[in-house]
Amino acid sequence: MEHDLIKAGWSLEPDDGFIGHVGGLWHRTLDGQPQFAFVALPIHANRNGWVHGGMLMTFMDRGLGQTARLSAGAVRGATISLNHQFLAPVKIGDFVEMTPCVTKMSSRMVFMSAIASVADNPVLSAQGVWRVSHSKS
Repeated sequence: MEHDLIKAGWSLEPDDGFIGHVGGLWHRTLDGQPQFAFVALPIHANRNGWVHGGMLMTFMDRGLGQTARLSAGAVRGATISLNHQFLAPVKIGDFVEMTPCVTKMSSRMVFMSAIASVADNPVLSAQGVWRVSHSKS
């Protein structure tokens, strides 16, 4: 699967922080829009054998937050609020993807939304607000 993802323009962004614990996320830009994805691995399972909701929320937080920061040209960003609506369960082995959308932006706040899907079937909807900073301090 990894070879096919690379051929389709995806690149794996490992992380030595928290995201590294969940296996990293895939990223690409398609038609000028950032997209994020992950392959549901056994480490993402909950007690029922489906992908844990915490993994899905982490995925949304990272993709939306990174897009908020980059869209604002900011150095840093922090999640102010993030709401989720679980629409369908995700199986281990599924490829989950989403395209973040900036819905509103000011000099210090970015409002975002996205729907995560598996094979064009929505599994999670999220809306959030990020505070961005243009200075390193």
